[in-house]
Amino acid sequence: MKISLIAAMSENRVIGNKGRLPWGHLPIDWDNLHAVTRGKKMVMGRKSYDTPDRIASPMGNIVLTRQADYPLELGFERAESLEKALKILRGEGLDEIFILGGSEIFKEAIFLADKIHLTLVHGVFEGDAFFPEFEHLKNEAHAPLFQLKESRFFPADARNKYGQTLKFYEKNKIF
Repeated sequence: MKISLIAAMSENRVIGNKGRLPWGHLPIDWDNLHAVTRGKKMVMGRKSYDTPDRIASPMGNIVLTRQADYPLELGFERAESLEKALKILRGEGLDEIFILGGSEIFKEAIFLADKIHLTLVHGVFEGDAFFPEFEHLKNEAHAPLFQLKESRFFPADARNKYGQTLKFYEKNKIF
């Protein structure tokens, strides 16, 4: 099962501020997110679940929380850790799942990830949640852990207040 991370971050690595996206709605990012995650199950932390702009997959969603009685909407199930969520999902024979964050979940999952879909929002924003630095990480062969495979720039326009670069990284394989 492939593990993919998907996020939007600013030039100063902000992914959220007080439970919101600091740049507001960016249709290019949202369209990409929906296209890339279509038909896949998602894993998110409880804080990401609680955000007003959370997304959900009709295929199923797992929320990471240690609170056994935390109320979840229909279509969401609970796991107390990322490890337990991945065990559940591996048992389902899935080809790929997406981790949506937040900050702490991304830090934990970065070494497990096979792919990273990252929207770079061109701007500097105030925030309290950040995407982990991964560009300097190395694998056992001392090569970069992830390799940039695709990068597409979209300038700001009437519908998108900020320019964005959609980036796709894959983990470097060791043979």
